[in-house]
Amino acid sequence: MSIFDDGEEYFAQQFAKQTLTQEVVTAVTFEECTFTGSNFSETQFKRCIFRDCTFKNCDLSLLDVDYSSFQRSKFEQCKLIGINWARAMRIERIEFHDCNLSYATFMELDLSRAALTHCLAKEATFAETNLTGANCTHTDFTGSRFIHTNLTKADFRGARSYAIAPDQNTLKQAKFSLPEAIALLEGLDIVLEDPS
Repeated sequence: MSIFDDGEEYFAQQFAKQTLTQEVVTAVTFEECTFTGSNFSETQFKRCIFRDCTFKNCDLSLLDVDYSSFQRSKFEQCKLIGINWARAMRIERIEFHDCNLSYATFMELDLSRAALTHCLAKEATFAETNLTGANCTHTDFTGSRFIHTNLTKADFRGARSYAIAPDQNTLKQAKFSLPEAIALLEGLDIVLEDPS
């Protein structure tokens, strides 16, 4: 049985250690709510609105976000594995800190000014994604795909294991740190030699 009633509105409520797995929640609005230590894995949040909400230490793996909206929502130390964020209706100023975003899909989303800091984003997809001004510092992007991604003014300092082809992505004024930034030269038809 769902802990949330379909069509309800919840304002400034605290939800701690809730378990709701493989359930369907429809057309619920959450505003300024905090979710702590909860398990919502494989749950479908359809046409829901999360506005100014915070998730801390939650398991949201394989969450279905069909036509839902996330505005100024923050995720801290959460498992968000395998979520297809491209199915959401709207994502605005979303933040992920110290989260597992592996196998997630952000294809064709506007994630300008988003934050993905100290995260694991293994084999995530950022094809056709707008990451203008995004903070991607100290995140592990092992196996992630960046294709026709707008990284203008994005901050990748301290990030690692990324494969971003400069000729397939927009990197204007993006920030990177050495030695990881050498990976940007892979795929270019050049020869690199150690001078020693």
